[in-house]
Amino acid sequence: MHGINGINIVIASGSEQVQKCLREAFTQRAANVRLCGFLNMQFVRQLEQKSDADVILIDMNDSYEEDEEALDLLLEQTELPILFHDNDFDDINDPNQGCGFSEQAIDKLVYKLARLVASHGIEQEPLADREPLANKEPEQEPDASDDLVLLHDSGSYKPPLIIPVVEPVNTRFEKEVPVKQKSSGKRLNVWVLGASIGGPEAVKAFLSCIPEKLPVAFVLAQHLGEGFVTLLANQLDRVSGFKVKEAVVGDTIKHGEVIVVPIENRMSMDENGQVNFIEEKWKGHYKPSINCVITDVTESFKTRSGVIIFSGMGTDGVLASQEFAEKYHGIVWAQDSQTCVVSSMPDSVRKANLVTYSGSPEALANKITRHYSGK
Repeated sequence: MHGINGINIVIASGSEQVQKCLREAFTQRAANVRLCGFLNMQFVRQLEQKSDADVILIDMNDSYEEDEEALDLLLEQTELPILFHDNDFDDINDPNQGCGFSEQAIDKLVYKLARLVASHGIEQEPLADREPLANKEPEQEPDASDDLVLLHDSGSYKPPLIIPVVEPVNTRFEKEVPVKQKSSGKRLNVWVLGASIGGPEAVKAFLSCIPEKLPVAFVLAQHLGEGFVTLLANQLDRVSGFKVKEAVVGDTIKHGEVIVVPIENRMSMDENGQVNFIEEKWKGHYKPSINCVITDVTESFKTRSGVIIFSGMGTDGVLASQEFAEKYHGIVWAQDSQTCVVSSMPDSVRKANLVTYSGSPEALANKITRHYSGK
């Protein structure tokens, strides 16, 4: 099993208990915890002084409030590899363990951190002569699918100049095969459009370039204030060849349509495209939650779905995009930084190595047109 001996770790969490338990667990495993605290602006400033740090672990538990401004600044400034941890520790709590976490949960984190450090070219210290913490090694490597790894390139992300016809810049998840099928019966192709600040104008430019007969439907998850869903739907409907409408329970989406996700109700779709509202609340700090929409839509349509992340602040959509890419080799595209009002949201999926194509809204429209026309 991979270890973390000698590795310099930074821990950010909104829970003092999580901070304490992770510090104790990693220290017992011979790691050096260089900084541990709440993710806020002071934390980011302190991190700047930790030149010997090797890796950052961020606990993204929905029970706590993250400082979005601090998170954006951290993503922008740091070149360290980041592991986003999104498990609920309470679900795997072991009262027999002193720190409150199960040994299995800690072992999974240790493995993922060690794998991330190794992939980033950071050397570990030789193992010291010490007693093992467990009687035997796990029979197989822990599942690494729960968490999101951000591998940073040196410097800030610099997307390429976009020309109307561009091949994918990364084929880690996407295998580009021209789609030649036409809309037929229940074989729906449904893509999620995720957007925040600057999103309405970007989505408007995107939809205005989509051919009317393209065999695809869109679900738009746009961070909005109360009462703006109708206004947004009407504005987009005027510029698009697609029919843009608000989500209505029982309605069935068809190719050539765009459904705008409501603010008040969490929305899902079955495999036939029928709209349902869920009793559960949106997870996280945003309404609607792009993460929730991506999960709910892609679980129904799987390889017949895709994700495009447009202009916005924050990291909403990253975790669900990671799961979509890993489970279904799903396609994730993003608006390029130059054309965004705020680029941190699409930049975050790029830094997670999920995006196989970046472009302006018009270039993204051209890309999906070629994808479904087989050209």
